[in-house]
Formats: sequence, structure tokens, C-alpha cells
Amino acid sequence: MGTRAGNQRSSIFQGNDGRWYGFVTMGIQPDGSVDRRKRSGASRADVVRKVRALERERSDQSALPAGRSPRLETWLTEWLSATALRVRPSTLSGYTVDVHRHINPAIGKHRLDALQPEHIEHLYTALLANGLNAGTVHHVRRTLNKALNDAVRRRRLPGNPVALAHTPRYNPPEIEPLTVDEARRILAAAENEPNGVAFMLAISLGLRRGEVLGLSWADVDLDAGRLQVRRQLERRNWRHGCADLDRCHERPSRCPHRKEGGLVLTELKTKQSRRTLPLPEPLLIALRQHRRRQREARIHAGTLWRDSGLVFTNLVGRPVAPHDHSLHWTAFLERLGIRPARLHDARHTAATLLLVQGVDQRVVMSMFGWTSPAMTTRYQHVVPELVEEANRRMGVLLWGASDHGTG
Repeated sequence: MGTRAGNQRSSIFQGNDGRWYGFVTMGIQPDGSVDRRKRSGASRADVVRKVRALERERSDQSALPAGRSPRLETWLTEWLSATALRVRPSTLSGYTVDVHRHINPAIGKHRLDALQPEHIEHLYTALLANGLNAGTVHHVRRTLNKALNDAVRRRRLPGNPVALAHTPRYNPPEIEPLTVDEARRILAAAENEPNGVAFMLAISLGLRRGEVLGLSWADVDLDAGRLQVRRQLERRNWRHGCADLDRCHERPSRCPHRKEGGLVLTELKTKQSRRTLPLPEPLLIALRQHRRRQREARIHAGTLWRDSGLVFTNLVGRPVAPHDHSLHWTAFLERLGIRPARLHDARHTAATLLLVQGVDQRVVMSMFGWTSPAMTTRYQHVVPELVEEANRRMGVLLWGASDHGTG
């Protein structure tokens, strides 16, 4: 018979029942106790093979924690709590919807270490059958992939099954910027539109919706002709504020003690997003006119006015909700007879017009707060008017004139 080994050493021995047993010390468990694994077999050689496999896992730091693996739904709930420490509330909200509305009801009962690519594919099939589009399914996939990658890093899983599962085909919608003519019509009409300068900032400087709505007058220097992009306005989901959730039968948004929700001014996502931009003269004129109108609105509102210090407000000085701003944009385009376009397409338009005119890529990255040059390839589209201009220039270069007679 073999002998038992000391700490950090493996032991192999034959028991009184005639079977062979091996013990391997893998490390320390989260509660501080020793993680010692047991393997058994009919022969010594069989146990030696199993013990050596555990030792290799220990050396590679890839051994899974001792004890029964948690269910996927348990792991994902814990992962959400840990992720809340490092992501923005809006990002966490998206993860939470994916986990509780889509992933857990479909495959949450599986043990984490038993999760297979086929289970992931079942999730995709179920979501598509429930009417979700491929774009939403891909968002769910990204969330699950992040969570399981963390499980691999923490040695809860030997590998991520998401990487092996077949993913539904998805072709993201092509970004279609506004034409030069459409952009000019919008800029001309926006001068006399309530909060229309916000649309002008999006098209000419490429500011995001939240960045525009988060601008305060302290960020705008009309004398120097510059503005600072420092914060953004976003809507956060409300959370329960009740001491006893079991007695509150309302949704978080209707909880009488709700907290941490509503319209909130937040820091920008990256260091590069915080930037200072020069203001073209037409924008300076429009902003000065907008400020005069806001002062008149303040006098008209009287005691109802709530001074938020923001550049763009509603009729009583409160912040403009992002969703309401997008609806305003949609109605504005419809009145102008311009094709439907997302508000974010104004940002695409600004980037496109700069890039196709040959503005240095590093300058565009600085203006738009991008962290990677790869972002420019996504935004660089061909605008029809500029193609025509390029063809005209080619004609001048090759034939020496822009117009050619046939007689």
C-alpha cells in the first residue's frame, strides 16, 4: 500500500476495499480552507493518471474550484453584482436585461461547468423564435460571452462554450449619413427651431446626443469661440429605496422611496471623450441668439423656472430628456421633407464630411473623442456630392477643363 503525503504533495494508496485512491492539494478555497481533491480507480495506474492530470491543472493554474458548480443563473447574478463596480449604470442596465429577461429563463438552470455549445445555440434559437431580431441576439451573446470569459479567468470554467457555438447571421444596418444638401437645409432651418442649435452642434461638430444635452453655459466660451465637452446627460433606471422590498409591490420606477434614477449628468466614458472644440462663427451667432431666447423664456416662466445651468432645456429650465430630443429631431426632419434618419446619423455625417475632405485622421479622432483609429473606417462613407466633385476634378486633371463641348 502507498503512504499519505504531506501538505502540497499528492498521495496515492490502496484502500481496504481493494480500490486505489489519490489526493491532490490544489490550493486554498475562497473560505480559507484547503482545496484537496480526491480521485479513485480500480488500478494504481488509473489513479496515477488522474492525479497527474490534476497536478498539471494546478501547475497551469486552470483547476476548477472544489465543490459543486453553481447554476448559470447563480453565476450570472453574482457576475452582475461584481460588474456593477466597474461599468456605467447604462451598461449595467443592458447586461441586466440580457441576463434576467433572455438568458436565465432559457438556459439558467444548467450547471456552469456543464454548459455546452449546444445549450448556447438553443438560447439563440429560443430568442429568435420569441421574435427578437438578430441584432438583439448578438447583444445577448456579447453579454454572455463577457460573463463566461470572467468565469474562465476565475477558474470556474475550463473554457468558454460561447466561442464554439454557432451564432445567427447578422448584418448590421449600413450607416447612411446625410447628404451635403440635407445637412445645409437642416442647418438653415435649425436657426429658428427651439433648441435647434443642438442639431447644428451634432452636424457640424459631431457631438453625441448626451454630450449636447449635457452642455452647460459654463462649458461654452462665446468670447473665445470654444466649448468644452465634459459631461453627458443620460437617463438611469430607478432603484427601490424601500427597506423591505417584500412590502413594496410597485416597480422600482413607482416605488415611493425610489432612488438613483431619472435624468443624471455623468462623466464621459473615456479620457479622450473630454475635449475642447473651436466654434465656427455661424455657431457662435446661433448660440448667442439661443441664449437670448432662453433668457426670455426664463422671464416668461417666472417662478416655474428651474435654473439647471444647461444650454438646452425645456420651457421651465429643466433638462431635455434624450428620448424627447430624438422625437423632436424626427418631427423636425419630417417637416423639412427630409428622409427619416437617426439623430446619431448627424454625427456620422460630420465625421464623413471631414474624412472624405482629407482632414488628418488624428485631428478627426481628437474632435470626436475616439480612442482607436479603427473607428474612422466605420464612419468614412461616400457622400454623392463629393463623388461628383471628385469626378469633376478628375476631368479637369485629364482633359484640362470642367466642361467639354461636342461641336
